[in-house]
Amino acid sequence: MPHAQWQEEILKRGELYYVGGSVRDRLLGLEEPAPDTDYLVRKLPPDELEEMLSSFGSVHLVGKAFGVYKFTPRKETQSFDIAYPRKEASTGPGHRDFKVDWDWDLPVEADLGRRDFTINAIAQSVRDGTLVDPLGGAKDILQRRLRMVFPQAFEEDPLRILRGARFAARFSLVVENRTIEAMRASARLMGTLSQERVQEEFTKLLTQCDAPSVGLTLMHEIGVLNVVFPELDRGAGVIQNEYHPDDVFVHSLKSCDCAPRQNLAVRWAALLHDLGKVDKKMTIEEEGEAPRVVFYGHEVESAAITQHVLRRLRYSNAFVEKCQKLVRYHMFDYQPEWSQAAIRRLIRRVGEENMDDMFLLREADCRSRDADEGIAILGELKARVNDELSKGRAFKLADLAIGGADVMEALGLPEGPEVGKVLDALLEAVIEDPALNTREKLIDLARKGLAK
Repeated sequence: MPHAQWQEEILKRGELYYVGGSVRDRLLGLEEPAPDTDYLVRKLPPDELEEMLSSFGSVHLVGKAFGVYKFTPRKETQSFDIAYPRKEASTGPGHRDFKVDWDWDLPVEADLGRRDFTINAIAQSVRDGTLVDPLGGAKDILQRRLRMVFPQAFEEDPLRILRGARFAARFSLVVENRTIEAMRASARLMGTLSQERVQEEFTKLLTQCDAPSVGLTLMHEIGVLNVVFPELDRGAGVIQNEYHPDDVFVHSLKSCDCAPRQNLAVRWAALLHDLGKVDKKMTIEEEGEAPRVVFYGHEVESAAITQHVLRRLRYSNAFVEKCQKLVRYHMFDYQPEWSQAAIRRLIRRVGEENMDDMFLLREADCRSRDADEGIAILGELKARVNDELSKGRAFKLADLAIGGADVMEALGLPEGPEVGKVLDALLEAVIEDPALNTREKLIDLARKGLAK
């Protein structure tokens, strides 16, 4: 591979290595390699490195304590992290409680020895492509095995357990037994992690992996899931009914796997949509009939759980609201005899901006239990919804031909909740009959009190 000019200049006086995910992904032969390329530099003093890089672009020391530079070549948008080899020693329970020593003359092997898993502890010479692999990471990749670098890896930073679950899912790796036991032994430390760091790992798990269920199952088996996501963990063993052959936990995982990887909201909604069943399960016994298991109102309970989980993980309010709405209204029971007004009411509840994602959620739910007939009828509903959306109908207050000021003027009302009630009633009338959505008709309707 030809070298960039800045790489050639470094190689004239020092050593330069690819490290981290870019090396791992090349050895894995991935079609979607790691988006970032990180480098390790040796045998070149910091002042010389800075002077050299600045002649080819912008360079900033972003991690003084870690010897890390952010370099952006001129006329390029991609930045690179270029770091000196370093050693770390834990000084406390937090992921920032470390004593760091970096040195431009430190061996590459010393830097690799501080990393989390052997598959990430491989360097590759930029000069000639030679691998520096003191821990056998390339062999582990070949054998599809996930192995820790050192026994204290998870105690020093418990987030590495979640990273390991993600790697196992993303790369189809089998976790080595000693690594599993070390993960299990450190599960008690998961509560020390910040929710922002946990959120980042869940986001990566759901968007980078075709089958997040692999990682989530591992978390469940080693006792980590009941700390970071107890609401999902509680679903294990909660048997459902004839429409759902799997328990709540397994069904949730399968639904998530069936949701599109690139759509984080739908994947979260699929994972959360049935968790309310744990507390809503009931058995109804009627004379002359076999007992029936039901989950009345589970969608409402699941929506509350969705809000609680995603807020705890510090997702944005808009994201939480979207996922909550998908979960809350996923239980519609479409029938071909529905009127067009019923179609419009569904759009009003779900939100026209959420309809495509709602269909994706329902498809994932159906596919997870091989309910092909549900997918077929969903196609009919989708066509009817799209037909309504193409007509520019009113589905929210902002779509009405009049606003609050018009209602106050027409009815002589002061500003307050009564105005909102009138507008809500007018919207319901327009949902029923779209032809009413003109200024004259709505004001007349309001004056006649038909909207109350």
